[in-house]
Amino acid sequence: MTTNIRRGKVPHSQTGITPYLDEIYTVKGFFGDWAMLYRSHNVGHPSEWSSDDLMNLGADTNALVPSDLNDPAGAPMPILEGDGIVVSLSRRSAPMPFLEKNADHHQIRFYHQGEMTLETELGPLEVEAGDFVVIPVGMMFREVPKTDDNAVMIFETRAPVRPAEELWDSVGFSAFAMDYTLMQLPTPQEWSAEEIEVETEVRVRLRGEYEKLVFPFNPLRDVVGWMGDPVIYKLNIWDVPGMGTSQGFLPPPSGAVLLGENREFLFTVQAPRPFPNTPAPNGSYGAPAHRNDYDEVWFNHRSDKASDTEGHLWRLSPAVVHPGLKRPPAYPENPVTEVREAKINFDTEPRLSWTAEARAAFLPDPHVAVYTSLYGAHIGVVPEEATRHVKK
Repeated sequence: MTTNIRRGKVPHSQTGITPYLDEIYTVKGFFGDWAMLYRSHNVGHPSEWSSDDLMNLGADTNALVPSDLNDPAGAPMPILEGDGIVVSLSRRSAPMPFLEKNADHHQIRFYHQGEMTLETELGPLEVEAGDFVVIPVGMMFREVPKTDDNAVMIFETRAPVRPAEELWDSVGFSAFAMDYTLMQLPTPQEWSAEEIEVETEVRVRLRGEYEKLVFPFNPLRDVVGWMGDPVIYKLNIWDVPGMGTSQGFLPPPSGAVLLGENREFLFTVQAPRPFPNTPAPNGSYGAPAHRNDYDEVWFNHRSDKASDTEGHLWRLSPAVVHPGLKRPPAYPENPVTEVREAKINFDTEPRLSWTAEARAAFLPDPHVAVYTSLYGAHIGVVPEEATRHVKK
């Protein structure tokens, strides 16, 4: 369908900024019909809400203590759960005393802090902060930490995970900037017979419960080679460029790197955008308000200007508008320096709910925190200054 309808007062372009608030409504995530509304009030801030599932709320994952932090046989802590989706936190500080096999879900393991050797059936991968690894359902792996202060965000999905290259067919250039040749694949290494012939336990996640298999050998060490498709692979968020236009913000699925087989979810990397060269009212820096029929999960990985927000996890509900934050465009001072700001965005069709453990780590006053934690440095200002750009 051609987008050719305009009604009422349209004070600026989709990327512009005026005293009015703009709000994008989309269906089918970001792949269906859309409409942009121009308002005089901010509907992202209800004065009351009857359920945490209705409101845009954030949690400080730095305050959470999964059992695998102090117990090698411990497990990650679920934070958000939905139909076929689990978002968990792991802080493993000691090598797994078993191999792990998830028979329920495919996984995207995002390494927020620390360094590890990730042993897989296809060979080992060295991982560090900023790496994310895809492990499909049923494949065995083992993490061997090299550091003590580790944090891994785990995105589990029933839908198979695919590189977002196919978005080229539907939304054009959005996948063009991602260089998938940077994908790193595991390669089997040689092991001695003594290292292979070791009784090995495999912890299996099946129907939401942990079960156990025991082999008289190590299944991660007896593979001598493999061929086929890249079913286990590693990418790094700093290899994903931020995308924008001459007028300003370009919303997801720009920055999409991975997606569900039928677009049940999008895994995007949100890096700093280029500075627009169109002044207000048609240009701006930052995102408009938004609502759609997907749940949005945001994770703050790195922020030089707001390091205290690193590790904050947000769930933006489809029930209430995600308030935007824009400021007039301005060129950065010379010489240009690299902005180390990166967020993970995980949009899901299934509805998500916070676990009881996560609720204990909620950030206070979500009306303020959504700007000082979720946005803030994301539009090029420190969090304390972010609320100056908020339109009530």
